[in-house]
Amino acid sequence: MFLYNLGIYAFYIGLKIASLFNPKAKLWIDGRKQWKENLKHNVETLQLENAIWFHCASLGEFEQGRPVLEKIKQNNPNQKIILTFFSPSGYEIQKNYPIADLVMYLPLDTASNAHYFLNILKPKIAVFVKYEFWLNFLFSLDKNQIPTFLISTVIKKHQSFFKWYGGNFRKALSTYKIIYTQDSESLILLETLGIKTGKLAGDTRFDRVLQICSSPKQLKEIEQFSKDSFVIIAGSSWQKDEELLIESYMSLKAKHAKVKLIIAPHEINHSNIERLCKLLLKYKLDFHLHSDNASNYTHSILVINAIGFLSSVYQYGSVSFIGGGFDNGIHNILEPTVFGLPVLFGPNYRKFNEAFDVINLKAGFVISSSDELTKLINVFIENKDLLNSTSVLAKNYVRSHAGATEKIIVGLH
Repeated sequence: MFLYNLGIYAFYIGLKIASLFNPKAKLWIDGRKQWKENLKHNVETLQLENAIWFHCASLGEFEQGRPVLEKIKQNNPNQKIILTFFSPSGYEIQKNYPIADLVMYLPLDTASNAHYFLNILKPKIAVFVKYEFWLNFLFSLDKNQIPTFLISTVIKKHQSFFKWYGGNFRKALSTYKIIYTQDSESLILLETLGIKTGKLAGDTRFDRVLQICSSPKQLKEIEQFSKDSFVIIAGSSWQKDEELLIESYMSLKAKHAKVKLIIAPHEINHSNIERLCKLLLKYKLDFHLHSDNASNYTHSILVINAIGFLSSVYQYGSVSFIGGGFDNGIHNILEPTVFGLPVLFGPNYRKFNEAFDVINLKAGFVISSSDELTKLINVFIENKDLLNSTSVLAKNYVRSHAGATEKIIVGLH
């Protein structure tokens, strides 16, 4: 644990330095100031003893855990819930989430912080989502005999548990009462480590996207923009994705007048939106920002420069291109798939089971160049029967994988 704790302190010092010039690091540091006083005050004021504690790394993990959290509240409206985030990108967006009685940052993972946090909160159970292995918190939860669960996780051979230095991480796995996995391969790998508490439940993200699909936000301005058009929606795009998309869009537009493009960048801060706008202007392309007056949407490119509704934008699309496949890995492909959109993405998808699934079903497609993207989208534009049949495959895929939430709820006690 010495090296782990040394790493935690080094990480903290690095963030303190970065906070002097990095806004996200500053949010991380500032958000944890006076956390002890705030926690004690809120526990006493809101009577949070015996709460269920949910922890998510960031926004993606929150969306994954959300169906379980909301089902608990639905089954027992009086149950108190505390929600913690590691990252500002999760906390800043969901800090006013109404289902939780308290939303806060997870304190730095030190033994003293974990002891104080649990001694004040005294949660009934703890639920960690997907990839959260904070050793001091897990060992403290175990010491205090607080049942702890890991949900929607995927165990891979490259993870720390299988390395020579992974002894404490392997020990941490044994602190969970139940580890709910997305796939059977994860169960097999857990068993090789001597962990017998794994249970196959599936991925709660399927339940979440079905929730969204059943009652999506109605976005009249985007509906009007998309009317009678073939709409390509680029979700969570990065610079490499955008350069490739724009080149492809220009080729498609020259042949098909009704092609339109919606770009929703992964980062919507001012500097990144400005960079994207400059890129479009470089190619002499006219566009609108979503924040423009919707009644004046006359151009064929729309840039989404706001957060909170991308998952509902997909209902207006024809095909989707999911960003990240030329960087650290693709983003959420289930949000467009549930609406029946074929999903296209770059080659870095190996960590995502659902990507392999949709590729095998021929509802997902890997592209490595703008030429490949152009040819594939052109096929969908010109072959409506193929587009419709692919749409059915995509929808059925999501619906056939629903139900993880109910399996998890049964065991949370």
